[in-house]
Amino acid sequence: MKRTTLCFLLAVFCLVFSTASFAAEELVALDAKLEIISGQVKLTRVGSNKTDVINESCQLYAGDLLETLIDSRATLAYSDGTNMRIKERTLIEVQPMSIRVFKGKTWYKFTKRGTEFRIETPSLVAGIRGTEFEVAVSSRKKTSVSVVEGAVAVRGNNGGNALLTEGLAAFADAEGDLSRPVEFNTDIKKAEWSESEWKADSASGDDVYKLYMDYVNLKNEYGEDDIRAIEAKEKFKKPDKKTKAARKSARKQ
Repeated sequence: MKRTTLCFLLAVFCLVFSTASFAAEELVALDAKLEIISGQVKLTRVGSNKTDVINESCQLYAGDLLETLIDSRATLAYSDGTNMRIKERTLIEVQPMSIRVFKGKTWYKFTKRGTEFRIETPSLVAGIRGTEFEVAVSSRKKTSVSVVEGAVAVRGNNGGNALLTEGLAAFADAEGDLSRPVEFNTDIKKAEWSESEWKADSASGDDVYKLYMDYVNLKNEYGEDDIRAIEAKEKFKKPDKKTKAARKSARKQ
């Protein structure tokens, strides 16, 4: 009887171990580098319910969920030069040949990646045929696609297709009904996504606000009694010499 029980437990252990090993082998690393320009990003690993708040670059895997927090921005840089920019309060899922945007604003500049790459939202799918465009998803699941350069083919989830070229935008409501293309001002859109706005914060004057927002985001995510929020609050209350100098300079101004 004891031998039977031991064999059974051994079999269960082997099954669990092999399943875990298989799951680990199934992770597909993405050829994209995550850079956090400002603030913090919530990362939920594929196949896991655990969410971490990060402020540094890390390896991404197919199926990972990324969410930029308040006053946070990030970029994804692919190995072929393709670039994606992500504004605050944006939630996406990353895949090797697609991006799912659940909410928020994203911007794309494609280089070598072909027409197989897709942007999916709750109400439409965008097929890449061009280079530079924006995808925005509202809290009510309405989606807009605005093309600054090149062309993008869009298809509403409830029917309707359009090929958007430079200066044209299309909208899909929550049900997936696609509008007719409309014109927009490309200069205004380019200014919104200006290159200078997407460089990592380096000025010392930004340190004070960054420390404060780090604390706010951690407090909102985990609660003010969580050790991570407490440590962030202590850093804000007791800044280093560099941050103290920045505060003093800011008061003089």
